[in-house]
Amino acid sequence: MKKPFVQLFKTPRSQYVFDVNKNEMLPVSAESFDFLKQCIDGQADIGTASIEEIQELIREGYLRTESVVQEIRHPYTPYLKYFLDRKIAKITLQVTQGCNLRCKYCIYSEDINTHQRSHSNKRMSWETAKKGIDFLWDHSIDSPNVNIGFYGGEPLLEVPLLKRAVTYAKDLFNGKKLTFAITTNGTLLTDEIISFLAQEDILLTISLDGPKEIHDKSRVFPDGHGSFDTVMKNIDRLKAVAPEYAKNLSFSMVMDPANDFDCINQITIAAEDFNGYNFMASLVERDDEDTSSIYAEDYIWKSTYHQFLALLSVFGRYSEEQVSALSRSSVGAILNDMKLLQGTAPLRSVDAPSGPCIPGQLRLFINADGLFFPCERVSETSLATNIGSLETGIDIRKAEHLLNVGAVSQENCKNCWSFRHCTMCAKRSDGGGVTLSPKEKLLHCREIRSATYSQLRRQLLLQEVSTYYQEQVREEVTLDE
Repeated sequence: MKKPFVQLFKTPRSQYVFDVNKNEMLPVSAESFDFLKQCIDGQADIGTASIEEIQELIREGYLRTESVVQEIRHPYTPYLKYFLDRKIAKITLQVTQGCNLRCKYCIYSEDINTHQRSHSNKRMSWETAKKGIDFLWDHSIDSPNVNIGFYGGEPLLEVPLLKRAVTYAKDLFNGKKLTFAITTNGTLLTDEIISFLAQEDILLTISLDGPKEIHDKSRVFPDGHGSFDTVMKNIDRLKAVAPEYAKNLSFSMVMDPANDFDCINQITIAAEDFNGYNFMASLVERDDEDTSSIYAEDYIWKSTYHQFLALLSVFGRYSEEQVSALSRSSVGAILNDMKLLQGTAPLRSVDAPSGPCIPGQLRLFINADGLFFPCERVSETSLATNIGSLETGIDIRKAEHLLNVGAVSQENCKNCWSFRHCTMCAKRSDGGGVTLSPKEKLLHCREIRSATYSQLRRQLLLQEVSTYYQEQVREEVTLDE
């Protein structure tokens, strides 16, 4: 039996069919929805459809039974050398692999991720840092704005190197818009360091995982005691020494879903010290574990509830001041992605799933040894994701392999309904070999499809709420008149 290449969505008010080839979301009748479901389940044949709406869609070129994609090849492949020769926008310098904390979820812990390097005292030399900055200068000719990030380990262990790198870069990039960024655990901030960061207007992000009882569970010193009190004292010092600079402070929060969401969230909604600050949240990475077993029930329903409150605030039915920064950020991302429902390009005969960035162009990671990786999130021990070095330059062939990660499992990708909304990149396709692993990549596909489904359904709900809520308002106004 012939099955249409579609995905079905149902909301409390309506039902939709997502045509994968056309990359369009279409409202359909309940009768059409039920018939298409039967086709997908193998209980009916799309070629025998008698429903007028279905026949009309077929006449208009919808509901094809096969993917139009014949070959997976990223459209930027022919221009990859240009991007990496002339349009690199950012480098991240790993100034040290050392750290003064021993966070329990850290990917550099021997117990967490066997595919990564472990804790190390290796430091980046000035010669390597200088070559990295020179490399950015030589390869950012067509980038009007460039950024240099400092990464660790804990980058504030290497303040003299940071100062030297900033001074050198400012002289070298005179006339071009240059910015700096640093992420720190916040335990080493002194008046001198704060003054330096403020003077150079370095975008500062401090890691803070929640209130004391949550933060101190994981973010600990080598002797096991928590770092929360030290971080808070230094944040207060930052506000005293450089109050204007402190207004632009951001926080990075790693959330462990095994904890109660309300406990994690408390610091963003109840603590006056953090009102108005930007929080960037991510979940603890457990690459080698079954993540289905680590989500606490309290985390799931409470995080969903706070997202609901954030949505209510969008429609003026709940005070925005009472919405947590985490939930506001999450809902903001959903609202910004509403364009996905409007459709982008339909699938082409030669195409590639969305997901991979241009490896090394947006945030080239240079480790302490001067090796190149597409970003700081991939494994530093990986041969597959190592795309060159300061000595040899960028290996275009390896960068092309990462860019075309979809080709690693071409047949699966060609026939996946989430083709245009995929978030797969090289990180999730790295099995520890010389090249990317199809087996490793396919392990994450179900998770990505599930996330895509939830995202699109939420956007459908938001679209419907906007429409029906406006109709309700008009009806209420009419009744009042």
